[in-house]
Amino acid sequence: MKAVRVTILAEQGFVPTELALVVDDLRIATRLGSGVRFEHQVCTAQDDMLVEGLGGSLVRAVPFQTGCTALPDHLVVLGGAGIRSAFRGLKGRLSLMERMGVGLTLLSDAAAEWKCLHPDTDYITTHWENLQVDRDAGSSTESRLPLFTQKAQVATGAGMASTADLVLTRIVAPHSLHLAQSVAHVLLIGDIRDGVASQPRSENDVMSLRHGKLEPIIAAMENALETPLSIAELAEIAGFSVRQMERKFKALIGRSPASYYRFLRLRRAKALVEQTVLPITEISVACGFGSPSSFAKRYILEFGISPSKRRVQLSVGPHPHQLTSENQGSCHASLPLSPGAPRSFVHTAGAHETLVQGAGG
Repeated sequence: MKAVRVTILAEQGFVPTELALVVDDLRIATRLGSGVRFEHQVCTAQDDMLVEGLGGSLVRAVPFQTGCTALPDHLVVLGGAGIRSAFRGLKGRLSLMERMGVGLTLLSDAAAEWKCLHPDTDYITTHWENLQVDRDAGSSTESRLPLFTQKAQVATGAGMASTADLVLTRIVAPHSLHLAQSVAHVLLIGDIRDGVASQPRSENDVMSLRHGKLEPIIAAMENALETPLSIAELAEIAGFSVRQMERKFKALIGRSPASYYRFLRLRRAKALVEQTVLPITEISVACGFGSPSSFAKRYILEFGISPSKRRVQLSVGPHPHQLTSENQGSCHASLPLSPGAPRSFVHTAGAHETLVQGAGG
């Protein structure tokens, strides 16, 4: 049986969600896989071997080593406050591991620190909160917010819940796509999201909107996508006249309030089209459009393709085994769970996970 060795680097203040998802992805993959097992250990660069994460969770770790005899196949670096303060002392060792062929996966704050080392690259992704800090400080104008990206030996991602998608895509799927899908099924994940899927976030994280006092209006828009409010109702929420609100939107966003509201609804619709199996008619209703035809017309104007054609486009996209290339920098294929997957792979309450045959293929 092939062994895949994974080291997880955790520093004080690590994100427990990320640790739990990495460990559970690998644990379940090992229990389900018949031809491969995923061995993991938690390491730390600090002196104390008992590392405390956010919320008081504790994990026992071993010293982080980078000698040739201790090199893993993959190193996953968790986000959190501690990795920021420790990164200066770690960057040399991480770069060495990259050169020696170790697959580096850096999450949230760790990815943000890696970006500081490589400010000119387009292939580094971090959590939208980290990106927003840079934008508010004027040191970044980047607006691209995918879940994760990959370039050669290095993958960077938003972390949090998307950790599961990244680990399954990056570490498990190259050994067996079926195994990755089965792990997702056990975790009750409908689809393994691809890297280019957008991070869910509020538009209210933009500093200029706070200065313009548009936050309550946009929050109201985001909370009423299915049953849109009138422009007069939105203006009243912030104490503006309709004319005042329109001037502010034009100046700060470059769109009228109505156009921007429609954009938010279309963006939500796009996520539902690409990441769910909801019928197009239900999506049009869920996003506040009067009819499927008017929805399709607006969708085409915004994205250049109809929602039904986008669905077809995704269904005939690249094979999931072709997850990335050195020149792409990001994953473009989702890993859907087949509706016709054998029922023996369904995880039922209290049942032991069943081995997936041919996991080493």
